[in-house]
Amino acid sequence: MAASSHQASVDAVSRGSSLRGHVSETGRLSLPAELRRAVGLERGGPVRIEVIDGAIRIRTMKEVKDRIRALARESGLADKASVSDFMGWRDAERAEEAERAGEL
Repeated sequence: MAASSHQASVDAVSRGSSLRGHVSETGRLSLPAELRRAVGLERGGPVRIEVIDGAIRIRTMKEVKDRIRALARESGLADKASVSDFMGWRDAERAEEAERAGEL
């Protein structure tokens, strides 16, 4: 079965090809269309930007969420906790922190 055009773009870009972009004086970054297509940002969208060893890494939020889910599955936590469980734990921690701050 032939690869889809989306997959072909992903393969071409992920083989280490170098593409040229542009950063304006105001800091706006222009990404080539084939790069945006390769990562599913044809119409734009939220991204996570990190600096790692002096290099800028841009990841889609879908990629970030997929990686977090994979880590949760690998660790066995996916079956033990939900997002609402986590938010509940975090709310309890905040309340304890606020209570301790009031004691100072």
